[in-house]
Amino acid sequence: MKLTGDPRGLEDLREIKEKKVEYLKFLITSAKTNFDRKMEFKSIDNQRSYFLVFDPVTLEFRVEGKAG
Repeated sequence: MKLTGDPRGLEDLREIKEKKVEYLKFLITSAKTNFDRKMEFKSIDNQRSYFLVFDPVTLEFRVEGKAG
C-alpha cells in the first residue's frame, strides 16, 4: 500500500497506527468504500483535520490537509 501526501498528516496517521490500529483499519475501509473515496480523520490530539483519499485506479492512498 502506497501512502503519500501531507507530511504532518502522514506523521499523525503513523501515530494512529501505533495507538489505534482498529481505527486505522476503519479509515482505510471507509476510504475504499465511500462514494467519494475519502474519509475525514483528526490527529490524536484533535488539533488537525485531514482526508484520507483512495485512488481506485492506482490503488494508492493520499493524505490531504483539510482547509478551514
